[in-house]
Amino acid sequence: MSWKSASLMIVMLAFCTSLMAQDKETQDKQIAPFLGVWELDVTKTVNYEDMVNQTFVNTPAPGGGFISTRAMIHKENKSNTEIHPYAFDGKPHRSSGSDVRDFFYKLIDPYTIERTYERNGQKIVDHEQVSKDGKTMTVTQPGGRVRIYHKTFDIKPLGK
Repeated sequence: MSWKSASLMIVMLAFCTSLMAQDKETQDKQIAPFLGVWELDVTKTVNYEDMVNQTFVNTPAPGGGFISTRAMIHKENKSNTEIHPYAFDGKPHRSSGSDVRDFFYKLIDPYTIERTYERNGQKIVDHEQVSKDGKTMTVTQPGGRVRIYHKTFDIKPLGK
């Protein structure tokens, strides 16, 4: 291999590596508003009457996206837990825990995520939106169901 070919290959490899790093950095910035610990505001969430508490812990995932661990406490001391792997690759990602479903996630902008899944044979699309100040998350579901969460703890993207 000539020096010119080797030099060209090294430059191309460095360029591709920098593009991959930029893509990861861009996605880290886009998911940052969603990372953290979120508590359900039961005083502002009027359509989840059986809910006593709900907490989301959203942590960055290696390779991009984030993992949302959700703990729910219902009236009469009933509880359940779910884990949702958020990846924005157009592929289905299966949740685990008490309500297993396949989710498709789309990052609309740095403050809005669209989730699509099926329940009882029906396709459901909802939105999770973080306020510009990063302190409130609103989850809007079909049928006028709206849940309001407040961030109680911030988590930084990996390597930050």
